[in-house]
Amino acid sequence: MNLPAAIIILVLLLFGPLAVHFIEENIEAYIFIVGIVATLIGSGFDSHLVLKAAEEPVLITVAVVVAGILFGFTRERLDGIFAGLRGRVSRPVLAGLSILILAILSGVITAIIAALVLIEVVGLLHLQAEARTRVTVAACFAIGLGASLTRVGEPLSALAASALKLPFMGLFYLLGPWVLPGVVVASLLAGFFARGDYQEVGVQLHVRETPWAAIIQGIRVYVFVAGLVLVSQAYAATAAQVVDALSNDALFWINTVSAALDNATLVALEVHNMTVPRAREAIIALLVSGGMLIPGNIPNIVSAGALKISSTAWARIGIPIGLVGLGIYFALLKILA
Repeated sequence: MNLPAAIIILVLLLFGPLAVHFIEENIEAYIFIVGIVATLIGSGFDSHLVLKAAEEPVLITVAVVVAGILFGFTRERLDGIFAGLRGRVSRPVLAGLSILILAILSGVITAIIAALVLIEVVGLLHLQAEARTRVTVAACFAIGLGASLTRVGEPLSALAASALKLPFMGLFYLLGPWVLPGVVVASLLAGFFARGDYQEVGVQLHVRETPWAAIIQGIRVYVFVAGLVLVSQAYAATAAQVVDALSNDALFWINTVSAALDNATLVALEVHNMTVPRAREAIIALLVSGGMLIPGNIPNIVSAGALKISSTAWARIGIPIGLVGLGIYFALLKILA
């Protein structure tokens, strides 16, 4: 792909969803179309690329559909269990524990379904508006981190595992010692934000996840990941040259742009022929930055839309949490390198 075409497509890829609301709402189809165009302009299609784009999204798509259907059938029972716990456990403890468990499970049930469960949990906690926003933001940091531990957790992890040629649990061994403490801290923070009693008036929002809705969500995820596979292959050579020219430290802080851009897109562009330690640093930066603003990660988009959280309200909570988290991770990575 020639340089001018590569730059134009990259700008469309990264900033189209930010500039046009319709594109943001239909980002999966947009990424797929851009991936096709980038491939046609670049090296073109071959049987290997078509097979890879068709196969890569299968695991995460199946996980999204199955988990969504199971959640739809068990939601009322989960609500009943939660209501019983609400009578015995204080709200901060229940919030923190619920989010910790949800974040750890998100690598299996996927970040999308975890976000739907989070919406239900937030409603059942009877939180007022400001507390609801704070708890949701902290919880999405936890879910975004936790979902990265398996290749079916979220598109970012699926693409990273593929690029690094890792087995199913490879991401857990690569990121677990770094990510799990972050999940715990984010869950504790959510519990802190949820302090107070259950008598406060809150929003009761119940998610209605039907089998058909789960299938539609699965199709959207399939198209999204397939499009990112095409983008990844089209930009493989160019991205490798640019990324190789950057130091680990520079790449870490450059990746903070994933606060405003979906972090799975950046993984698709970056993680080519990386060493494992370098990939770990880049992915950690993307994961933490992805929680800072609504467009950064799928759980943010799902939760903010359902709970009517504005971009400004999210940023007011997410940016300070993200910057502190990035600083701590950066310091630890340098100390333990």
